[in-house]
Amino acid sequence: MGMMWLLGAVVWGVAEASFFFLVPDILLTAALVRRGLRMALLLSVVAAICAALTGIGMYFWGAQDIAAARAAMLKVLAVSPDLLARVHGEFDGAWPLHLALGAISGVPYKLYAVEAGARQVPLWLFLPVSFAARLARFTATVGLTALGRALLLRLGKPHWMMPAWAVAWTLVYLVYFTQRGLW
Repeated sequence: MGMMWLLGAVVWGVAEASFFFLVPDILLTAALVRRGLRMALLLSVVAAICAALTGIGMYFWGAQDIAAARAAMLKVLAVSPDLLARVHGEFDGAWPLHLALGAISGVPYKLYAVEAGARQVPLWLFLPVSFAARLARFTATVGLTALGRALLLRLGKPHWMMPAWAVAWTLVYLVYFTQRGLW
């Protein structure tokens, strides 16, 4: 495994689970395009582990000082009071399902980690659920990208892979930031 790719997955997994707003999926899908499916899946596991471990710190921050943790989360790009309220309310019901669905609907994992601590969800339960939710999202993104890559190879257009990757992520964030009212 390339050390720079591995380091990237570690750093991005930690960063996005705490204060960074761009998802590790960007790196993971780039790894798929440049290095193949095996590399992308291995990096997905690394990023999910690092995100979940960082989630422990966010969990304890939420448990110790929820007001400070929420205030800090509001400083993260695209995080607003409505997202905090949504996550808060989701812990009244099937929070594991909401955590998994939040991963694909644009609700940052870090908000769930902070709220889990504030709500005193047992860490022994939160940690494996959060790892599974992160890994499911990362591997789903890699899987979809693998389908696109296979299509481009079948069409004889491998040189379109990186431009297609760049266009796809640009569109994802244009849509997301538009929905969040940032454009």
